[in-house]
Amino acid sequence: MPSTTLSATLPTRADRKIYMVWIAMVWAAILGGFGLDFPRYLHETPPPPILLHVHAAVYVAWLALVSVQILLVETGSVRLHMRLGWTTAIVSAAMVPLGLAAALVDQARNVCHPDYAPQFLGLEFEELFAFSTFVIAGLLMRRRPAEHKRLMILSAVAISDAGFARIWLHAIRVAPPGPFGWWLQYFWGITLILISMLAWDWFKHRRVMRSVFWGAVVLWGGEVIATTLNFSPSWKASMAALVKAWGYAG
Repeated sequence: MPSTTLSATLPTRADRKIYMVWIAMVWAAILGGFGLDFPRYLHETPPPPILLHVHAAVYVAWLALVSVQILLVETGSVRLHMRLGWTTAIVSAAMVPLGLAAALVDQARNVCHPDYAPQFLGLEFEELFAFSTFVIAGLLMRRRPAEHKRLMILSAVAISDAGFARIWLHAIRVAPPGPFGWWLQYFWGITLILISMLAWDWFKHRRVMRSVFWGAVVLWGGEVIATTLNFSPSWKASMAALVKAWGYAG
């Protein structure tokens, strides 16, 4: 269980470099995974709807904002970091409905495709829930720098699974069968980052920050739920009904 010591007592200066490492791991997942998948994406027939392009652009803009925030703290520009924080919050709020709409449009356009899998929406809902939770908690904890920064890192980690999954699909290609194999394919990268965050806190500060502890609970708990739902026939049927009711395919 994490220590109850206030986060503000921790030597946050000692953590600055590791924040850059963690956000770089997220960037590596996004650039590596989507870079490998980009040729296929460009040659899809019919081409992806404009909403998916907008979703991707807003996501990259948000990740760039968070990365700039980390660099501003590293260079001592704390006031600019704070002013830019509200811009990041606004973009974060826009990402949730945009991500939900993009997920439904992506499923709706694949209804007649052999690989149509409406049950995959469980993963989309899980990551949007985790993302929203971490962003809101990060805003509430902004006066506790160590917790605030970890929560913002966790919000980026929460929506990095698509990049890690694409790396697995293109580089490794084979996963163990069943629920564990599905979980491994989509969540292996998030697990590595969570382990690194837990290990850093324990070995550097001799305690696990509450944000990281509860972040791991939210992410790993959500992953178990998403994996279970992915293999549930009743969930698949209900998501197919939702996609049908949505109808809009871009």
